[in-house]
Amino acid sequence: MSLSYTFLLFIIYSFMGWAWETTFCSIRAKHFINRGFLYGPLCPVYGFGGMLVLYFLAPLSKTWIPLFFGAMIITSLLEYFTSWLLETLFHTKWWDYSKRKFNLHGRIFLGGALCFGLMATLVSHYVHPYLEHILLSIPLKTAQILAWIIFAIFLVDLVFTVKHLIHFTVHMSRLKDFLDYLKDRFSEESWFSEHAHSLSELFDIIKEKAHQKKIQISENLLEKIDHFSSHQQKLTRMAKKYPAMHSSKFKAGVENLHARAKEDSKRKS
Repeated sequence: MSLSYTFLLFIIYSFMGWAWETTFCSIRAKHFINRGFLYGPLCPVYGFGGMLVLYFLAPLSKTWIPLFFGAMIITSLLEYFTSWLLETLFHTKWWDYSKRKFNLHGRIFLGGALCFGLMATLVSHYVHPYLEHILLSIPLKTAQILAWIIFAIFLVDLVFTVKHLIHFTVHMSRLKDFLDYLKDRFSEESWFSEHAHSLSELFDIIKEKAHQKKIQISENLLEKIDHFSSHQQKLTRMAKKYPAMHSSKFKAGVENLHARAKEDSKRKS
């Protein structure tokens, strides 16, 4: 199979993974959740998982039990590596299975591994042959043009997604530094410890104290509070997409995103 057909297959499995994740999570949350880091309807980790199973486990493609265990292992390794890489790059854990039985560092767990192994086995036996037949029925020249068009769109989406994740990390890092500054300045105030657990409450009480002339702060500091508060609101969708998201480095900022997400859900319900 040529590279163009392979890429199109990767896109199809990425879309199927997105559809599965979005449907499953939307049903659990009882409202639509657009899963995946990309803006478009793709979860590339499923695409990579599909390619690994199809090509690395090709000798096992006609089997059932060996293919099941092979797929379970290879998809689990992929999910673990993806989780580790994202946390290493962006200092945030986007999913966490710590509360599930038989988990490994909260990155993978036995139930998920069994599910992926079963899905990969069924897809390999019942879905892939038809997809391969349909793709190979497309003339190579047409497949190449289609692949290049989709690749260009995918690349643009990827660039914007990475840019957004970098912005997220930079914002959280600056927010952490700002909170450390506020702690150094107001930690001896009795009201500070009462509201330190909630970022939104802390910002509100500082603005209220400043308005009542009970504390002296500059206009620049008030502007920074408004700036960080507005950016937190814009990033709330990250907490909606990944309810298990957490970060030891950016704990206050991420917890605030979850709190804002819950407030938004209550207002809409």
